[in-house]
Formats: sequence, C-alpha cells, structure tokens
Amino acid sequence: MDAWKRTLLGAAACAVLWSGAGLAPAAAAADDRVDLVLGTKVVLDEATIAQATEGAARLCGGTSAGYVKQARNAARTGSIVVLCTRLGGKQVYFR
Repeated sequence: MDAWKRTLLGAAACAVLWSGAGLAPAAAAADDRVDLVLGTKVVLDEATIAQATEGAARLCGGTSAGYVKQARNAARTGSIVVLCTRLGGKQVYFR
C-alpha cells in the first residue's frame, strides 16, 4: 500500500512539474499586459504591449517600436523596467 501511495505522489509531482505550475512569476501576465507608470501615477493599467509602447513613446520620446523589448521583459518577468526620467525626477516605467 505504501508503494502505491509513493507512486501516486510521484506521478502527481511530475504532472505539476511538467505543466510548469508554480514556476512562472505571479506578476507576469500570460497575455503580455503591462502597466505604464509615471512617478507614482498609473498612466495605463494592464495595457497591451502596443498600447503601452505608444504611451511610452509619448512620454519618453522616440518610436513605440523602441520600447517593445522592455515591455515584453516587464510582462514576462513581472519586474519594473525604467524607461526614462522626466523633468522633476519622475521616472517612467513598465511593471
């Protein structure tokens, strides 16, 4: 009976590891959505990559294509990615 329980527990553990459950950061969005923040104010909440990069281009300058890599990195890892610092010391970032 104990061997049967160990086998069942091992199979369940393998299934969890195989599916990747619990391995992705909780803040990372599966659908590539990020927040665009200026200082402490959320400018865009759960925006798509296209929306967020367009907003970043308006706030920091340049083209939206120049911010795609940073937006995807923030969506994938759930971390803060600083894009620029505006006058007054306010940072613009994805999270």
